[in-house]
Amino acid sequence: QIRLTGASASQYDIYYRVHVQNIGWTDWASNGASCGSAGYSYRMEAIQIVLVKKGSSAPGSTSRVFYQR
Repeated sequence: QIRLTGASASQYDIYYRVHVQNIGWTDWASNGASCGSAGYSYRMEAIQIVLVKKGSSAPGSTSRVFYQR
């Protein structure tokens, strides 16, 4: 979960996705949403973070951001 604070939070949305062992890249989560996996004991292998102006579209799909067993 990643959140912006201060003046940046009112001007930008933060999007992030992670690469999970045996799953691959998740879709894009934003503004404090959980992203990754739980209950699998898989490691997080990479993270990608993007700032976009408030009201702009997401950098990609936002449907599959968290995998839980």
